[in-house]
Amino acid sequence: MLTEAEENTEESGFSKFASQALRLHRKGSFELLLSQHLAVAVPSDPMIKVRLVCEACWMVPEDKLKLDMQQVEMIYLSCLSFLNTNTFKVDSVSIAFGFEQTEENFERFIKPWHKGVPLMFLYENQAERESKNQVLEKAEGEAEKFFLYTTEFDLNLGSFQMLKTEFLRWAIPQCMEIFEKLSRLIDPDLYKEMLGILKPELKSGEE
Repeated sequence: MLTEAEENTEESGFSKFASQALRLHRKGSFELLLSQHLAVAVPSDPMIKVRLVCEACWMVPEDKLKLDMQQVEMIYLSCLSFLNTNTFKVDSVSIAFGFEQTEENFERFIKPWHKGVPLMFLYENQAERESKNQVLEKAEGEAEKFFLYTTEFDLNLGSFQMLKTEFLRWAIPQCMEIFEKLSRLIDPDLYKEMLGILKPELKSGEE
């Protein structure tokens, strides 16, 4: 999870990059925007990288890319759920899922990458702990228990980070395959030029 300062720094740097990139007029706007999107994705935080690669897919006609767009949507909405989650209490979170919390959506959006990382919730006293455990015992099925942990029970921050890692471990290899297919649609020289524009911003961000 990026801090507000990190997000502002990244947004400022990429805004400057976009301004410079749009001065290039040798190529059509489609190829220019796609190469810009991919160049920005290269140095990004892994979760941002997943978002950018998925968004790039919607720039391309389906007959050119030949991807399972339902799979892309599944990766994208899961990614947005993590990115849009804020910490409301110390050391706990409630995940802002970008889809309805149903058993069907659990099977579609969660089950493919969630392989049973143990989840923990925070509690202020023994009575609260017992109350939450009683609710879990009455829950019907894996999906209901998962959504209780992640949305209603003050999910432990460590559990949230493990879920993010579990998701990224599954999503990044797929996104890199998609990235490679997208890169075939743009002129390598234009892509190198985009990376060249971005390079000074990367160096300044490291200082």
